[in-house]
Amino acid sequence: MAPIKPVQVVGPIEPFEFCESELVIGFTYAVGTNYRPVQEFIIEILKQYHYKPNVIRVSDLIGNLSRLDLDDKSEVGRVSTLMDAGNSLCRTSGHRDIWALASIVEINKKRGSNAADQKPLERTAHLIFSLKRPEEVSTLRKVYAAGFFVIGVFATETERLEYLIDGNAPKISARELIKRDEDELADDDGQKTSKTFQLADVFVQLKNQAYRAELSRFFSLIFSDPYQTPTQHEQAMFLAYASSLRSGQLGRQVGAVITSKTGDVLAVGCNDVPKPGGGLYWPGQDDNRDHVLGEDTNDKRKAQIIDQLISKLPENLEESLAVALRKSFREVLDITEYGRAVHAEMDALLTCARSGVSPQGALLYTTTFPCHNCARHIIAAGIERVIYIEPYAKSKAQELHEDAIVVEEKAEKSARGPKRKLPFTHFVGIGPRRYFDLFSLNQSTGHELERKENGKKFNIQTVKSWPRIPLSPYTYMERERMAIEVLSSIPKQLDMFEPEE
Repeated sequence: MAPIKPVQVVGPIEPFEFCESELVIGFTYAVGTNYRPVQEFIIEILKQYHYKPNVIRVSDLIGNLSRLDLDDKSEVGRVSTLMDAGNSLCRTSGHRDIWALASIVEINKKRGSNAADQKPLERTAHLIFSLKRPEEVSTLRKVYAAGFFVIGVFATETERLEYLIDGNAPKISARELIKRDEDELADDDGQKTSKTFQLADVFVQLKNQAYRAELSRFFSLIFSDPYQTPTQHEQAMFLAYASSLRSGQLGRQVGAVITSKTGDVLAVGCNDVPKPGGGLYWPGQDDNRDHVLGEDTNDKRKAQIIDQLISKLPENLEESLAVALRKSFREVLDITEYGRAVHAEMDALLTCARSGVSPQGALLYTTTFPCHNCARHIIAAGIERVIYIEPYAKSKAQELHEDAIVVEEKAEKSARGPKRKLPFTHFVGIGPRRYFDLFSLNQSTGHELERKENGKKFNIQTVKSWPRIPLSPYTYMERERMAIEVLSSIPKQLDMFEPEE
């Protein structure tokens, strides 16, 4: 029996569309985040859409697969030994995505042990708690494509510290655990929660149970609600992300947008090389950006500085020690002064200057936390708030300007400087990566939606809603065969299908 099509979905139901498809949802959050209320609320939401949850805990998988003894005496001990065990298996297996692979195995088990008899699980949502490495997100996206979503649960460092301390964790140990979880710099196979968090498709926050409204809206978008539109913050961050795609820098792509308090766009910017006459280079005959010239001048200068430092050491220095010193010097030299590119935030501020528009009292959205060079100009320009997604470990902005800015997720407080500080706030809302998927009525994949019939809006029923971008259980070759069968079933009397004489 064919499924009943929701009123807002346009077009016929095709045989290769799995309308009541599975969802795969990964969660990423920093250690000390009390995610349990979020999990419980999501299960409540799924029930509204008649979806069954399948909860997968990576910590359980680590405990089952690891040969290490886990310390259950304290929360810090338990988490620390889980991190040790998880890192160890990543290292010995040679797969930093091993816990994504293990989660995929758990999902597959739900379909039964006989591969030949396995079928898609209708109206089932697989919830994976939690993802700690970018490689895990990458693998799950490759396997489940557009049917996989990542939810980033944000809690301030103060909230996380208090949660761990309430769990009888000593304050010093709790701080050390938070720092380790953020980015295990000394271990290539270690956790990189900070880098993983920025890959989320939606960012929600624990504070004052704000996640409830944010998640309700997110799932209504997943389930084809055509009446949800972007917030002011989402629109601005998407424009910043779109601007970042213009950058041809050899390192990272960064975008920034400056808006008025009411959301009017004052300027956009990206990180790239400036051109004579103002602005940045565009592709063309006169393009002189770094990728055209073939090198990053900042990296080149750092290498020269390292060579100068090495040359001051004894000539009979062992090669292995010289290699180790070079690596150490590269890690210490976090300089940005010798790059040719204007940073995205500076580009946006300079655009305001060229256009004669004041940025004082405006909001600045940036895809990456500003460096300390940009931070001082942001402060001087009179920006009222900075909203960002990706952290930037090299930035010394808070350290150098603790009198003028406050990074809201940090626990440290300073008595120095004025009471009113410029807040640097993490972005909350639908991430720019899925902006088009979730807000476009007519997109390249998934169901096309409409908003009215005979001039009246539809009465949307959640229990009958379909995922907007169904997770297809078929390969493209299986879909080809289905399309051939559909074509073959069309009456032969149509002229277009008559064989040539």
